[in-house]
Amino acid sequence: MPPIPPLRLPSLQRRLLAFAIALAMVVLAALGALLLSGAATHTAIQDSRTETVPHILERQRATANLERLIRFGWIAATAEDPKDWRQAAVTAQALAFHPSLAFDEELRRQVVQVHATLRQVVSLREQAQDLRASRQDARRAAIVDDQAKSLWTPQESVLANLQGRLADDAAALIVTRMDRIARISDLTLRAAVAAALIILLIAGATAWMVGRNLLRPVVGLAQAMRNTQAGQETPPLPLAATAEIAVLQDAVGQLHDALHRANLREHALRASEQRLASIFSASEAAIVLTDSIGQVMQANDSFLRLLGLKDTLDLKLDSLTHPDDRPRTAELAQAMARGEIDRYRMDKRLIRSDGSVVWVDATIRAIRDGDAPPHQYVAVAIDISDRVRVEKELLFIRSLVDQSADPIYCVDPLDGGRMVWANAATCQHFGIPESQLLTMRIPDWDPRVDMQTAQNMMQTALNNDTHVLETVHRVAGGEIIPVEVSASTLEHDGHPYVAGYIRDIRDRNRMLEAVRRSNDDLQQFAYVASHDLQEPLRMVASFLQLLERRYGPMLDDDGREYIHFAVDGAIRMKQLIEDLLAFSRIDSRGAPLAKVDLEQITRESCDNLAAAIQESGATITWKSPLPRVMGDEGQLVRLMQNLLGNAIKYRSPGTAAEITISALRRGEFWTVAVADNGIGIAPEYHERIFMIFQRLHGIGAYEGTGIGLAICKRIVERHGGEIWVESQENNGSVFKFTLKAA
Repeated sequence: MPPIPPLRLPSLQRRLLAFAIALAMVVLAALGALLLSGAATHTAIQDSRTETVPHILERQRATANLERLIRFGWIAATAEDPKDWRQAAVTAQALAFHPSLAFDEELRRQVVQVHATLRQVVSLREQAQDLRASRQDARRAAIVDDQAKSLWTPQESVLANLQGRLADDAAALIVTRMDRIARISDLTLRAAVAAALIILLIAGATAWMVGRNLLRPVVGLAQAMRNTQAGQETPPLPLAATAEIAVLQDAVGQLHDALHRANLREHALRASEQRLASIFSASEAAIVLTDSIGQVMQANDSFLRLLGLKDTLDLKLDSLTHPDDRPRTAELAQAMARGEIDRYRMDKRLIRSDGSVVWVDATIRAIRDGDAPPHQYVAVAIDISDRVRVEKELLFIRSLVDQSADPIYCVDPLDGGRMVWANAATCQHFGIPESQLLTMRIPDWDPRVDMQTAQNMMQTALNNDTHVLETVHRVAGGEIIPVEVSASTLEHDGHPYVAGYIRDIRDRNRMLEAVRRSNDDLQQFAYVASHDLQEPLRMVASFLQLLERRYGPMLDDDGREYIHFAVDGAIRMKQLIEDLLAFSRIDSRGAPLAKVDLEQITRESCDNLAAAIQESGATITWKSPLPRVMGDEGQLVRLMQNLLGNAIKYRSPGTAAEITISALRRGEFWTVAVADNGIGIAPEYHERIFMIFQRLHGIGAYEGTGIGLAICKRIVERHGGEIWVESQENNGSVFKFTLKAA
């Protein structure tokens, strides 16, 4: 290869140097842009890894625990089985202090308030359970349960609102991160296109320059290399050509390195997108991405499960909306397309694949480039079917209460007892419209009460679960009528209220007065009849006995037997009359209830039955000490004496009676049991034996008038208790009765 003339070398060097400088500047600019893009991409990836992903996972865990708190709270407020609602209450209270709910101060504050309300719900449920366990008014227990439900229901809305806010935060984080990644990708693409255009221009100039000034030397160089490889003689090459080729090789190496780094950044960006996709698919909320016309582009598994779909091919979001919700949805979508809003949220119905309807809390957010119309939409939906069902049930219960025949009211105890709510029956009771009634306070309708008394009544109601009293009301026309009013404490949004029912007791009072007069008349009749009948019976018995003594020797055996039958009948009639008299005097002649020692009563009863106990060989035992109760000592002695006497009388043939007395505390009452090993009572007669004149055996088998257990029942009922028997025929009996503890 002929050598290059030395005179041309400087000119070629200057040209090649200028070309190298220009190429280096372009490459460096491109590398700078790529490096800046890579730094931004790296920052975005790091932010996603250290901020976005943990925040989204944090909110998802909080949302899931809030859902569990709603579910377990509802079970604690409504379940019937104490084991179920107690376990649910423990779980719900533990969830309220779960670490996943402590990252946000406002969230933590509201959850603590819900926890406090849940403790009140559990307290009410325990009170209702105690009422049932003590066999008190079941209706009162149901009212307390209803209070627990009413107390818990608003908390579900609070928790649901918190879930919605967490879902909004998660959606906002996803959209923000996707916008940032999109901007970085767009910047990288523009930088690459610009660099490619400049390189193409330089390549054209280079081709012209290389073709004119360098191609032939390079071809010569290649030929020289081939010659070298072939072992042929190689003409001497200009040193300048060798140096210039080295610069080109160095530039090519730098370009290769830059492209390699760009490839690595692209792989990192893809990995970040895959992580976001994993979060997208694992979310409990239904998330769907649509294009500008609502065509579904991507949806997570929660969305498919929510609607019962297998895939989203050719699926438009509008077609899933219930027809009744489409007009409102279309109106909001148009406002979003016009740029008036960037997102909206609404409760709407979606149609599942099987035709059923599911209620969701839907949040729709537009994705746009600057001020351009939206090109994509992100929709996040949370299933609120249970919440909607509960709201409908509450509306149904409200309608039931409003349709109740009994007046039901609610007053504000902090505002002088002002009426704040009343059903239709209450307005009818007072004979005034609701608008007027809601401006009135207790003294306006109760003439017995002034403002100070009303304040005291409200304070009493606040300090007690339920308070029932009898008073009078002024109704339309100025008429004063007697009423029974209940008052129970409620709380709503931290404000106390007093609610209850109003019952017109005019008819009841008239009936009670008629019953009282009838009872007085019957008691007087029983006393007079018993007193007037005893004298003829004594005369009949006396003259028959006198007849037997004077003319007995003159009578045959049949005559003496007839006289014996007549005397025995007169004596039994006298005993029957005395028992009837005692039965009629239980309520009218009883002493006031006072504290009495049940063990002393038992000893006195045993002393009265000493002859029967000794004759029958019976044993009576109890575990000392027996409790003190509220009662009439004389009547309780008769009660215990009757039960012990029956146990001795109805003992099994050939067997000595073994009687055991015990007592068990249940709430405010003692349950006393008298157990024996006697002949027992068939279950079908357990109610009948407490009726007056009801005997299970003939007079010849066991003596008695058939009034003893009726007297026992009357005594126990006067003391506010109950009496019953637990027995099987030929297997002994256990008579149980309740008395209020002293």
